[in-house]
Amino acid sequence: MIVKINKLKNFGIYQNFVWNQLDKFKKENLIYGWNYSGKTTLSKLFQNLELKNKDKYFSGSEFDISTEKDNVLTTHNQNSLESFPYEIKVFNSEYVKRIFTFDIPNSEIQPISFYLGDPSGELDKKIKTLDKKKSQLENIRDNRYLKIINEFKNYNKTSGKFSAKAKEIRENYLDNKLDQNKLNKAVIQTITNKVKNDTSKHILTDVIRDNTKNEAISENTFISQKEDYSFVESLETLISDVKIILEDTAPKSIPFPELENDKTLFDWVQTGIKLHEKEENCKFCTKTLPENRINNLNSYYSKKLKDIQDAISNSLEKIELEKEKLKIAFPDKKNLGNSFQVDYQNAVDNYNKKVNVYKTQLKILEKDLKRKSENYFNNINATETEIISFHDDFETIKTAVKAHNIWLDKFDDNKKKALNKILNHYVAKYLETEDYISKEIKKNESETIVNNINTKLATNKADKLDLETKLKSTVKGQEELNAILEILLHRNDIKIEIRNDKFTLERSGHTANNLSEGEKSAIAFAYFLTQLKSLRNDEPPKLPNTIIFIDDPISSLDSNHIFQVRSLLQNFFKKEEKDYLQLFISTHNFEFFSVMYDSGIFSKTKKEVNRPLYLIKRNKLNCSTIGKLPKMFSQHKSEYVGLFNILNEFNNLENKEDFPHLLILPNALRRFLELYTLMKYPTELEVDKRVSAIFKPEDKPYYGTKLLHWFSHQNQFEKVQQHDDKILQIEDAINDLLVHIEEKDKLHWKGLTE
Repeated sequence: MIVKINKLKNFGIYQNFVWNQLDKFKKENLIYGWNYSGKTTLSKLFQNLELKNKDKYFSGSEFDISTEKDNVLTTHNQNSLESFPYEIKVFNSEYVKRIFTFDIPNSEIQPISFYLGDPSGELDKKIKTLDKKKSQLENIRDNRYLKIINEFKNYNKTSGKFSAKAKEIRENYLDNKLDQNKLNKAVIQTITNKVKNDTSKHILTDVIRDNTKNEAISENTFISQKEDYSFVESLETLISDVKIILEDTAPKSIPFPELENDKTLFDWVQTGIKLHEKEENCKFCTKTLPENRINNLNSYYSKKLKDIQDAISNSLEKIELEKEKLKIAFPDKKNLGNSFQVDYQNAVDNYNKKVNVYKTQLKILEKDLKRKSENYFNNINATETEIISFHDDFETIKTAVKAHNIWLDKFDDNKKKALNKILNHYVAKYLETEDYISKEIKKNESETIVNNINTKLATNKADKLDLETKLKSTVKGQEELNAILEILLHRNDIKIEIRNDKFTLERSGHTANNLSEGEKSAIAFAYFLTQLKSLRNDEPPKLPNTIIFIDDPISSLDSNHIFQVRSLLQNFFKKEEKDYLQLFISTHNFEFFSVMYDSGIFSKTKKEVNRPLYLIKRNKLNCSTIGKLPKMFSQHKSEYVGLFNILNEFNNLENKEDFPHLLILPNALRRFLELYTLMKYPTELEVDKRVSAIFKPEDKPYYGTKLLHWFSHQNQFEKVQQHDDKILQIEDAINDLLVHIEEKDKLHWKGLTE
């Protein structure tokens, strides 16, 4: 086994490590170190040995290792790996990545062999019986029930029965008004599903069928018509105006009988007066006008007379305007749907009849005005007239036109309904002729039987696969691996299955994708332990010549898995079966370190020289070293108490510069503060919030959190290259916290110091 690592040069963070006076490695070795201290790098040294490849990790590095067998020491270096006498098996983060190369397409986990064959031949006999049963079931399924199913599929297959029926309806029944996109096998299938359970309900009488068909294939040649036909009648107003004019009279200051008896002369003289203003002779006969002739005529043709004449003229104009309003151009009845034409035309005819009566009343008014124009100086009685209204006629016309427009708006919907109705009729008749329902029932029964047969065939296939699997050398590895996996994951949904002689991962019967890092780590660790079991079960066993290095097996797993991992390791490496050559387990988790130290795997002794416990840490030069684990780590089962011991020991030193754990003090202080605040305030997850809740602003520890954050983030490049001067502030931060606990939390301080 390996007893010493004499030298490590340029091997990652081990820049110039030498063994010096460090105690030899034991058969079982437990190594503790915080993250980034160099544990995984050390495991990579063992991987170089495992793969016998000096350049696998840190090409160009140098290392020198001593092994001991039968008290004889042998030295090996990077140039003599081929002669290294032992098998090495390493579990670390690189192993997890290597196992999960099946994330790459067309790759799987290599199977693990445990035993071979079927010596008695019983498995082979069972496989042949299953093959015979399979053949019988397939024959019944294919030659009886699948025929019924396939025959029924002729309805809805391409160029099948439904396609032919759709074409027949389009061409023979609907005058090719529908194209193939609107009536095809898919449409027939949809209608079939709707009408098949009650075909008689959808079959129409001959008369209704023909009417429905005509409506379904009808074309819309109509347009919407104007609905508002009306005007405000002025007849009543005109009658009133004319009556007033008739009753009005013009005064006669001087009588002119010849003018009163001759209407033409009356008008001629009235027009000529203005032509003779300030004239002495008549412009017509050139005779001298009688004295005061013009003045007398002006007195005769008074202003009142002129007003009456103007009123008569205005009324006549209004009467003519009223006549024009009666000239309404109604649309031809042919512009309306057939069912609305009769009512519409009757209303229009009634209107036209009333128009004639209305015009008669207007003529009466015109005659009365003419009589008045012949007798301006006397009151004339009005002729009796009748008030005529067109309101009812317009409402009837409007109703008819509006009904047409509504019908027109719903034309497409009504046509669509008619089309659906006639298609339902044609399909329902077709289904009755085909006895479709009976055939469908037989098809459904056949599908149920086929499904049952397929289920039996699937069981047959699984049983056969199980038997064939048992003939393969990988089945035991599968069983062992799944058993460990169930322990680690606390569930059995993720399993290893054998496919084409390869291990494949399945989750609930399907290929497992998108695994979490914790799941990958658990699967890889289960696989690693199963590999070790296969080495133990090989003939001859290979495990007794194997050195095992396990680096942080709980990495990516939560704290709930610590005891599962510990139990698996304790069971595998139990005292009564120490059939392995050598064991190394490293961890950064102090809780896991403690439970492993108590597992019984590692020898416990009070003598420093025989303790199998080692510590990996970075020194002041930022290089890693391997040393004996301080006694306090094995003395204190609690990480919390161990951390307090480090901080308190440092705080009590007068000369603090030579404290051996100086560089790890920031992490120790931060971890101690996390645990202390978590005990005080366990419901808050964030340490900053716990600090704010527990310490008052005037308490000195309150301000130390930011300093600890500075050291907790190790990804700054400057921190990799050089020391951080803020390390000088840690002394005060430690003192502030411990003084605070001693003064403000006395009972807790008493417990810690005791």
